[in-house]
Amino acid sequence: MPAVKVLSVAVSSRARIQQDKDAAIELANAFDHKRDVPRDCRLGVLLRIALPRLQGSDLTLQDTEDALDLSIAYLRRVHLFSFYNGCVAASNISDVFRGNNATSTIHLRLANADIILEQTQNPGSTAKQEQSPKVDLLVQHLNDAIENALEESKSWDSSGPAYLVSTEIDSQAKDIEKDEARTEDVWIKNHAVIDSDGRARCSFHFCRKLFKDITFLKKHLLKKHPEFLKAERAKSHDTYMMESWDKQEQRPVPPILVDCGRVFSTVPSRVLGAVEPMAADPEPELWKRQEERRKQDEGGKARYERNYDNHNQLSNHGGPPAALNQPLLEPRGPRQNGFLDVDDMHEEKVEMAFEDVEVQVKPPKKKKKKLL
Repeated sequence: MPAVKVLSVAVSSRARIQQDKDAAIELANAFDHKRDVPRDCRLGVLLRIALPRLQGSDLTLQDTEDALDLSIAYLRRVHLFSFYNGCVAASNISDVFRGNNATSTIHLRLANADIILEQTQNPGSTAKQEQSPKVDLLVQHLNDAIENALEESKSWDSSGPAYLVSTEIDSQAKDIEKDEARTEDVWIKNHAVIDSDGRARCSFHFCRKLFKDITFLKKHLLKKHPEFLKAERAKSHDTYMMESWDKQEQRPVPPILVDCGRVFSTVPSRVLGAVEPMAADPEPELWKRQEERRKQDEGGKARYERNYDNHNQLSNHGGPPAALNQPLLEPRGPRQNGFLDVDDMHEEKVEMAFEDVEVQVKPPKKKKKKLL
């Protein structure tokens, strides 16, 4: 989070708004020209869109103050430049986030600064009025910083942006942009089917839309199927990335496989050390973890057995186990043997007696007289 600081009374005076606004806009224009910011994204265009009355005759002091605030915010967010904190710029965005630079502080002006200034003045002394008014020390430092920044901005070379790492990287970036443009043209031609009448059809099997000409098809491909083009564009970076990797003297090394015996087989280990590369032996740590897991398993098994014994003792009130203490539901009879001797088999004859069986006789059918 950025720090918030309130400016002094003299710096917050409304008498400084006009000159501070002009200085901030001039610095922003110099930064935009130096770093080759697109013209549609520069501060002048943003001010015309946000404050249309800025160039008109009905300009108010509030419009001037809004223009100053917008210019200061633009300098801080786009160019990492602090206007009220010494007119200094941060070299990278990480310094702003970590709070290591003056740009990390957001400044606020006092709303009643002019009232406080009027109360502190002494209009009764004529001698002091005849002399030139004293300039506040903070105001003097701010004026000097703004003047130095404006003088430095006039000497900037506008041949190219100053935020690039090196000339080699700039050249590689331009080559990559050209490769991406060629890749885009080839990709569009490969995914366009031109009919005899000049109409163009999308060649994706799940789309197959028909358009008036290749221009409309190009817009369709870039808008509806950009994920396929993105993969082709990424291939333009592979050659430069591999060349950069080969030129680097200090680069990360992938982990190596360490043989940890028959139990653990090969385990990847990270390569450490700067002067003499070395890899830690992961086998002691693996044995330590396995021993901890074994102790946990044994402890869990012992707790389960203790809980099981305690449960049986509580259910029987200290007597024998519950399975032996239960009463028998049925008396025990002769022991039944389930063994069957195949050499001594007895056949049981089934006798059927029909002496006392009552069989119902079916009643005779009634005779029906035939009508003549």
